Amino acid sequence: MGTVSSPLTSPVTIYSGSSGTGSSANSTSSGSSSASTTGLFTGTSAYSGDLQDVITRAVAIASMPITELQNQQTFLTGQSNAETALDADFTALQTAVQGIGTAMSGASFQADVSDPTIVSATLGDGATQGVYAIDVQDIGAYASSMTPGKWNATEKVKGTPDSFTLVVGANTYSITGTDNSAGSVAAAINAQYGNLVDATVVNVGTDASPDDRISLQSTSLGPMNLDIENAAGTSLQTQGTIPGRLASYEVDNSGNVVTSNSRTVTVSDGVELTMLAGDNGTPADVTVTQSPSALDGAMSAFTTAYNQAVKDVDAQRGQAAGPLQATPILTELQQTLAAISTYSSPGAQISGLNDLGLQLNDDGSLTYTEGTLLSAEIGNSSAVTAFMGSPTTGGFLEAATNALTNLEDPTDGLLKNAETDTQTQITTVGAQITAKQAQVTALQTNLTNQMAAADSMISMVQQQYSEISGMFAAMQVEDQVYAST
Repeated sequence: MGTVSSPLTSPVTIYSGSSGTGSSANSTSSGSSSASTTGLFTGTSAYSGDLQDVITRAVAIASMPITELQNQQTFLTGQSNAETALDADFTALQTAVQGIGTAMSGASFQADVSDPTIVSATLGDGATQGVYAIDVQDIGAYASSMTPGKWNATEKVKGTPDSFTLVVGANTYSITGTDNSAGSVAAAINAQYGNLVDATVVNVGTDASPDDRISLQSTSLGPMNLDIENAAGTSLQTQGTIPGRLASYEVDNSGNVVTSNSRTVTVSDGVELTMLAGDNGTPADVTVTQSPSALDGAMSAFTTAYNQAVKDVDAQRGQAAGPLQATPILTELQQTLAAISTYSSPGAQISGLNDLGLQLNDDGSLTYTEGTLLSAEIGNSSAVTAFMGSPTTGGFLEAATNALTNLEDPTDGLLKNAETDTQTQITTVGAQITAKQAQVTALQTNLTNQMAAADSMISMVQQQYSEISGMFAAMQVEDQVYAST
């Protein structure tokens, strides 16, 4: 009988990790195949390597969509980072434009008063350069009243506080304190009608023998009846010895004497004067000028912010383009920058930013020349003011403000919405990756279990084959021994 040879090789053990790849090693021992939900596959048959290859290939094919989604997620993350960086640039540019508006408003103006003991000046939005002469004829007086005798809280305090009537001019108001003491009644007046009158408790006696009374003073100048009446309608106050008077003044020798119930009056847009004392016929001059340094600093900051935005937008284009190349938002950003730097007012004395020292370069950046701005301010400040305008009333500031709001508005801004949309896409792709990974894991687990079962059956057949082969080999040996004898 001929020699019988086995086509089966020695058993091998295969391990498949979570990545779907594995390694093999020879093993001289036989046993049963096993698998776990973690992807561990232990094969004992001669074909365990082939079975592992099936698992690896199936997992690799199933994982291909995950790789594509991961690449998409990486790209979207790059877009998101670029949008965030550009958002910071355009927010800084928006702040710089607001800084120009502040420099053009009352904040950049200063007032010089020839006699600060007569008037003080407060400047605000709308202020313009000029000289104002004010003749303060009378600063006026506030009406007042006081309780003629001690406010006797003991006689008036009861279980329930009394209701008093406050009289201010021709009007009456009901007041009730927490009790009937002078302090409580005065507090109730101030809490409810402090815009009309100031109530103060005055002790005209001593600490040992207090004599509390309620003093009332009108909050506006001019004659005014001030009183407190009890429930019976009896007056509890005596009018002050100095009756209230309206303030009176004349501006720029106009011949028109104006009266006012307030010592603070507006003599021009953004210019408020507070009358401190009469001038005895010598008007006080208030000179309002704009500080060139404030606008110069604002224009310099604007140039820096604008050039940074141009630089970062340009970085998204060209051969080494960033992830925002050819996106709609990049086009919007480019158009916004162009609209700001090329703003013009045809026919005006100041027609463009170049007249204020901002030169547009070939690469889209700006160069600021301080001397040009200062010359324009000194030569024709009103033309500079007209060109700049304000964020709400026209001019360069309104155009720039609107253009940047179109990008940066928290609700409708194009750049803000682009950032939100990109983040939404990143979240969606992340969820898809998680779902696909769960599917691949389930596939790997199922295939591993199936291949383990198949390997176990093959291993059992292999062992049976080995046993039968051993029997035939033994028979061959016996035949040879028998033949030789």
